[in-house]
Amino acid sequence: MSNHSLGGALNFKKKQQKERWTLGEEKADQFIREHRALLEPIIAAARRPAPWSKPMYTSMARPMSRQRNGWRAISNDVRAAREADPITMTRTPSPVRPQGPSRENHYVPEWYQRGFRVAGADNWFLDISPPRPRPDGTPILARPRQRPPKACFWQNDLYVTRFGEYLNDQIETVLFQGIDDYGAAAVRAFIGGDVVQVHDQYQPMLAYLGAQKLRTPKGLDWIRSRYPALSQLELMREMQHLRQMFGTLWAECAHEVVSAEDSAVKFLITDHPVTTFNAGLPLDASLLDYPNEAPITWNGTQTLFPLDAEHLLILTHVPYAKDSGSVELTAKRINARYFGHTMLRTDTLIRGRRFDTDAVLAVNAWLKTRAHRYIAAGDREWLYPERTTTVDPETLARLLLPLKRELWRHGGEIHIGYKDGTFGYRDAYGRTSHEHEFVAKEPPAAPPGPADRCPCGAKATFGACCASLPPWERPPWDVLSLRERNLGFLRAIGGVLELTEEDSWQKVQRTLSDEQVARLHRISRGLWPEGTDLAAMLPRPGDGGLRAIYMGPSDPRTAGESIMSLVPLFDQVLVMDPVLASRNLRPEYSPVDSPAQHKQQFLKNIMFWLMLEPLICAGKVLVFPDPGDLSPEFEYAMRTMAMERTAQWCLEPQQLDEFRWLLRDDVKRSMLQLPDRVLLSLVKDAAPDQGEEHHLGAVAYMRRQGEEDPMALLQVLEDEKTLDQMFVVRCVNLEVALFMAQSTGAAVVTDVRALWDHLHLHTRAEQATAPAPTYGQIALNAPLNPFDALAVYATEGAAAVRTVLDGLLTTADAETNSSAISDLVENLRASCAVLGQGVPITREELQVAMHLTPSVPPSGFESPTVQRLVVAFGRERAPVTVRLALFRRTFGNAPRVDDDDPD
Repeated sequence: MSNHSLGGALNFKKKQQKERWTLGEEKADQFIREHRALLEPIIAAARRPAPWSKPMYTSMARPMSRQRNGWRAISNDVRAAREADPITMTRTPSPVRPQGPSRENHYVPEWYQRGFRVAGADNWFLDISPPRPRPDGTPILARPRQRPPKACFWQNDLYVTRFGEYLNDQIETVLFQGIDDYGAAAVRAFIGGDVVQVHDQYQPMLAYLGAQKLRTPKGLDWIRSRYPALSQLELMREMQHLRQMFGTLWAECAHEVVSAEDSAVKFLITDHPVTTFNAGLPLDASLLDYPNEAPITWNGTQTLFPLDAEHLLILTHVPYAKDSGSVELTAKRINARYFGHTMLRTDTLIRGRRFDTDAVLAVNAWLKTRAHRYIAAGDREWLYPERTTTVDPETLARLLLPLKRELWRHGGEIHIGYKDGTFGYRDAYGRTSHEHEFVAKEPPAAPPGPADRCPCGAKATFGACCASLPPWERPPWDVLSLRERNLGFLRAIGGVLELTEEDSWQKVQRTLSDEQVARLHRISRGLWPEGTDLAAMLPRPGDGGLRAIYMGPSDPRTAGESIMSLVPLFDQVLVMDPVLASRNLRPEYSPVDSPAQHKQQFLKNIMFWLMLEPLICAGKVLVFPDPGDLSPEFEYAMRTMAMERTAQWCLEPQQLDEFRWLLRDDVKRSMLQLPDRVLLSLVKDAAPDQGEEHHLGAVAYMRRQGEEDPMALLQVLEDEKTLDQMFVVRCVNLEVALFMAQSTGAAVVTDVRALWDHLHLHTRAEQATAPAPTYGQIALNAPLNPFDALAVYATEGAAAVRTVLDGLLTTADAETNSSAISDLVENLRASCAVLGQGVPITREELQVAMHLTPSVPPSGFESPTVQRLVVAFGRERAPVTVRLALFRRTFGNAPRVDDDDPD
C-alpha cells in the first residue's frame, strides 16, 4: 500500500471513531455497514497499481510464464513518480489537524492538464455549453479564461458519498489517487517511447484509460443511462466494477502514438478525454446523443486519447486497420467482448507519424464535439477549430488509420509455451481454439431479397426479419443461429442414437453406450464454443414477439407443466439446456472423458430434448446454454452475485420438498442398474421377516417398473466403478433469468417458490404481490402434450390471452396507474377461463388445471447487480428492468412419479 493510501485508510478509521462520538453508536455503525461494500474494494485497489480482479491480458514481449510479471516494475514507477513530484503525488493528512473531506473532485487530473500548457502558462479554459439568454433575448457568450489546473475540470461532490451530515471522500483520496499515480507514470512512458518503460506500463495505461473514461460526468451519466435509478453509493460501486471492462478490447487493438510536433496547433484537452470515433455513424445519429458514444465493440470504432498537447494515442481494431473496406463499420467485431483474457504484444506500439496543422485541427474539431461542457488548450485560438475546419468523418477516418506497413506484427495466430510444459493458443481475434469453425456458415454473397429466407437463421423472410434493422441490431449472419443450433443438436441425437420410426425407445434404454454419451457431449460443446456471443443471437426486445423465460429446473419430469403449458400463452418460451458443458469439468467428472457415470442423467436430458422437439421445430421454444458455460467471466460474476444474495438464506423444508422428490426418483431409478443379487440382498435387508418368494417377487416388480419407465436406463452394471451415477438438475437462477429477460424483453415465469420469493426480495419490486383481488390467482386449463399445446396456441382464445399479456408489458413499461393494470388482469382472468375450449385434447390426463399469479411492480424488477451483467455481457441497448412476472402452480397435488409408492 502506498503512503498516501495508508494515510487515507488510517484517517478513515479516525473519522469512524470521531463520528461514533458525534453521531452516536447506532448511526455510526449503520453508516459503516452501508459503506463497507464500497470502501473495501477502494482500499484493496489502492494496495495494487493495476486494479484487475483477475488477469485480463498478458504481455508478449518477454518470455511467457504462468505467473504474471510487472507488479514490481509498476510499484517502482509509482515510487519514482512520487520522488519526482512529491507535492502532487503524496498528500498525507496532517497529524495535528484532521483534514476535511475533499469535495472539489477533479475528473480530469491536474497532472494531466499540465501536459497541455505552453511555456508553463496556464491553459485557456472555455465553457461550450449552450449560451444562456439575457433578459432581452440576446445570448450570453462564454469567453475563454486562463485558469490554473486546480480551477478546471472539477465538480463539487462528484464522488462524495454521504450519510446525514457525514461526508466520505475515499473515492477521490484513495481510489483515484492510486489510479492517477500509475496513470501519470504510464502516460509519461508512452510519450517518451522507451521500449522497456512502455512494456512495464502497458497494463497500467489500459487500466487508467478505463477509469478515466468512466470517472467524468459524461462517463457517470452513461452508467446512469444503462441502469435503473442509482443512488450515489450504488453509482460509485458500479463505476468501480465497470472501469475494468474495456481493457480486453483495447489490448487487442493496434496502438499508435502520433505527434503534433510539425503542427502550429496542438491537441485540445476536454472534460471527457477518452473518446471514440466511428466513420460509419452520421454526425446526427441518435446513438451519439449524450451521454452515448460509438460502442468500442464495433469494427470501425477507434479510441482517441490525447496524451499531452503534442501526442495522441489512437487504438484501432486490427481487422479495420488492415482492410477498412472489407468490414462493416457499425457491426460488432468478431469475438468482441468486455472483460476476458487475451494476449498483448508490448513491442508493437506504432510511432513516427506526425500530424500537420490541418490534421490536428480535424482531430480537435471531433474532440470538441464529443466534449460535454468544458474544453481547454494552451492557446486561446486552439479552442475554436470549427473556424477553419468542419468535422468530416471520411477525412478523419483516413487520418486516424495507421499506415498498413506498420501492421505486419498485428493479427495472426499466437502459440504459447509455458515453463510448466503446458501450452496455449490465440487466434487473431483472441479465441483460444478452433471450436468456432464448427458453427460457422457462409454469409450471403449478395444482399438477400425481401422474400428470401433471412440469413440470421430465424424462421422468417428477410423482409419480415432483418431488412429494417441497422447492422448493429442484426444477429450475426456468419454463424449458426440459436434455432439452427437447436435443430442441429436434435439431428445429432437422431443420428448418434440411430433413432428410426420402427425402433422403440427401449432400444435406446438398453443400448446407450459410453461412446454415444461422449460423442453427443462433444457435439454439444462444439455447438456452443467458449466465447460465443449469446446476447447477439437472442431475439431482440421490441421485435413484436411476446416471450417468457422459464426460471426453474430443466427436467423432463416437470417439462410438461412448466414449459409446454406456457406455449399457448406466449409466442416463444426460452428454456435452459440441461446438457452439461464438458469443457468446464475435470476429466474424472467429464461426460466426454468419463461417460459411464453420466448415462442415466444423459438419458433424461435426451428425453427432455425429444419432448420439446415439436415445439423447437415450430419456433415456439428456444433452448439456450448456460451463459456461464460460454464465458468464465460471466460465470464468476454471476456466482459472486448469487453467493452474496444467498449468504444468509436457507431453504425452508416446504421449499426443499419441491426438489426432494426428484432426488428420490433418481435414487429409485439408479437401483434398477444393480445386479439381481445386489437387489435381492437389499430387499432382504429391508424385509427380513418375509420369505424368499416375496423377496424374488419384489425384485421382479422393480424390473417391471423399469420396463415401463421411459427415463430408466435398462442396463445392469456389473462393474462397481460404473455404479456411481451423476445426477444434475440444471436450473435458471435469479441472475440468469433477469439477464435473459432483459436481453430479450421477456416476462419471467417460475413455479419454484424460493425463486419467486427472491425475485421480489432481491430486486426493487415494490408491493409486487399486493393482496388485491385483481392480482390473485388466475385459473386455466393447460395442455401437457406438445401437439395439443400448438393446437391451443392457434386458437383465437390463446391470441386474446397473448394480447392481454402483451398489454400488461406495454402498460407496465409506460408506468400507467394501477387501475389500468387491474383492468388488464381482470381481462386476463376472463381470457384464461375459456382458453382451449373446443380444442380436442389427445388424452384427458395430458391436460392439467393450473393457476397463474401475475406480479407487475410499479418500478419493475430492477437489480443494479444484475444490470451489471447486462452492461458487460448483454446488448448495447437492453431494457433496464423486467416488467412482468408470473407464478405458475398446478391445482391440487402435482403428479409425482413416486406418489403411488411411498416406500
